[in-house]
Amino acid sequence: MTAPAYRLNDQEMQLMLGMIDKLNRSTNSTHIRQSIADDLLTLTNADMFASFVWNDSLQQFDDLVYINMSQENLDRYAEYYQYRDPITPHLQLRKEATLVNDVMAQDALERTEFFNDFLQADGLKWGINLYAYDGDLNVGDLRIWRSDERTPFSSREVALLNLLKPHFTNAMINAKAMKHMQEQVSGWHDLWEHHPNPCFVFNRALKNIHRNQAALALMKSLTLNEQLLLLEAAFQYAKSSNANEHWQGYRFSLSKSELALEDRRDLLMIQLNPQSKAVIDQAWILQRFHLTPTEAKMCLLMLRGMTDQSMADHLFRSVWTVRAHTKSIFEKLKVAGRAELTHLITTTVADIQIPT
Repeated sequence: MTAPAYRLNDQEMQLMLGMIDKLNRSTNSTHIRQSIADDLLTLTNADMFASFVWNDSLQQFDDLVYINMSQENLDRYAEYYQYRDPITPHLQLRKEATLVNDVMAQDALERTEFFNDFLQADGLKWGINLYAYDGDLNVGDLRIWRSDERTPFSSREVALLNLLKPHFTNAMINAKAMKHMQEQVSGWHDLWEHHPNPCFVFNRALKNIHRNQAALALMKSLTLNEQLLLLEAAFQYAKSSNANEHWQGYRFSLSKSELALEDRRDLLMIQLNPQSKAVIDQAWILQRFHLTPTEAKMCLLMLRGMTDQSMADHLFRSVWTVRAHTKSIFEKLKVAGRAELTHLITTTVADIQIPT
C-alpha cells in the first residue's frame, strides 16, 4: 500500500514555502544549499547539516556546505573518510530521502571507524540523507543529523524531505547547467550579463532560467501579455529553427559558441538584436543596379513619391529629360512603372508579405 500523504501544519508549510522560494531564486549551487540550511534544520528538528556535490570526473564529493560541524573534521572526511564511508554508497543508491538506519543498523554503524573517529567527533548519531539526481547523475545531497541527546528521525522527516526533493533537484540541475555554461563561455559576465542587447538563457527543458540586465529592463517595460508573447516567441525560436526570427523590432539570434541543438543538455542563449531601418541611398542603388548616378538619384525621388515635374524642379532639368531618364530606368530594370520599381527596390532589402 502507498503511504498516506504527509499533511504539513502551518509552521511546516511556512518553512517549506520559504525554502522553495529560495530554491527558485538562486542559480548558484553553494548559495542554494546555504540559503535553506537553517530552515531545513528547523523543519526536521535536527542539529547538524552537511551537503556535497558529487564530482563525477574525480569520483569524489566536493563543494561542501555545512552547519554545526568542524571544518577540520570535514577536511578529514574529504581526504580520508569518504573513501571508508560504510553508509553513503548505499544511501546514494536511494533516490528518495532515506534514514541512515535503513541501510545500516545503528549498532553496526557504531562499531565502525567511520562512526567512532568521524561522526562522533562532531556529535553526530542519527542521520537522514537525500540525494538529488538528474537521470543517473548525482547533482547534490542533503545530509542531516541529530546528536546523541535526540531521538532518531522518523517517517515525518522522510516525508518532509521528499516534499522538498523535486524543488531541490530542479534548483541543483539548473545550477549545474549554469556553472557548465559559465565554464564554457569565456568572459560570461562581460559578454552576457552586461551585454547591451537583451539576452535570455533557456535550459534544456526550454525554461527561461536567466536574463541579463538589458533583458530585465526590457521585460519591465512590457505589459504582462507582451512579456508572455516575447517569451513564447523566444521559446519557439529555441525549439525550432523554422520559427519566426522576429519580435516587435527585434531579431532573435543564438550564440553558436555555447549551443549544440543536438545535445539537449546544453543551454540555449537567445539574444535580441534591435533591427535598424534599411537605408536606401544613391550608393546602395548604384551597387545593386546597373544605372547611372543621375538615374540612381531619380529612383530615390520616385521612391519618395515625387511627380515628374517635382523631379524636374529638384534636378534643374526639363520634364522631357526627366521622362527620358525614367524610361531608361524602367527598361534597364525591366519594370512596367513606378509601382513595380518600388516593389523591386524595397523587396531587395525586406520581405514584403501580402496578407491573405
